[in-house]
Amino acid sequence: MIPLALGIFGLIVGSFLNVLIIRHGVRSIGGRSACMACGRQLLWHDMIPVVSWITLAGRCRHCRTSISPQYPLVEAATGILFAMIGAAPFPTDIAYKLLFCTIAALLIAITVYDLRHTIIPDLWAYTFAGLALFSALAFPIQTTNYWPTVLLAGPIAALPLFAFWFFSRGRWMGLGDAKLALGIGWLLGPIYGIFAVFLAFIIGAVVSVCVLLPLPHIVRLFKKAGIARSGSSISYTMKSEIPFGPFLIVSCFIVWFSILYNVNIFGLFGVVLP
Repeated sequence: MIPLALGIFGLIVGSFLNVLIIRHGVRSIGGRSACMACGRQLLWHDMIPVVSWITLAGRCRHCRTSISPQYPLVEAATGILFAMIGAAPFPTDIAYKLLFCTIAALLIAITVYDLRHTIIPDLWAYTFAGLALFSALAFPIQTTNYWPTVLLAGPIAALPLFAFWFFSRGRWMGLGDAKLALGIGWLLGPIYGIFAVFLAFIIGAVVSVCVLLPLPHIVRLFKKAGIARSGSSISYTMKSEIPFGPFLIVSCFIVWFSILYNVNIFGLFGVVLP
């Protein structure tokens, strides 16, 4: 019952995340939701997560303007991740499951916002880092609870990205990515945290090669989904700016859930620990 309840709750939270992502830095998150094209307020049955977008065929009921697939994708992703946290054998305490759900929701918001704007809001990055540090101290998912090691895990994971930012003067890497890695290190611990950072480089390299082939239909899909900047070009080159935050977060989820489900992530990648 817990996975189902958290999954449904995740759909609702995902709907709120869409509001947060769209309105951040533009307007208050308060107030009634309305169509961004015609301005008509949305009725309650037009805001049922995932279901309303499907029944409306992805269009506004009044002006028939296309509604970005970002809305159902974020809602579905949040619901699935919440359900997976609920079904995980570890942790068993519902309070910690809710804490992990909060962290997962924040990471989803950061992912989509970074894809849209190629920037990670400082408040979101610091909030994630704070929640990750709290979870590491209150309920560590690693066997070690030696507090100096726990505290150093964040800086250890963030150090490579900070070095890239510092020595390139921001040309290779944004400082926001280092701030994000700080929370990843605290969430996963020093060994898994640094592994997640290097795994993100592998994921980023694979995705970047696919984009640079080029595959224009993939770029068009991102633009249609509303998760690529409106001014972005269809043709990507080696000089194109590709946000690294989403790769970090995907890698974090892979490593994080492998820990929660007791999967040997190192063995899957052929890594043998001493």
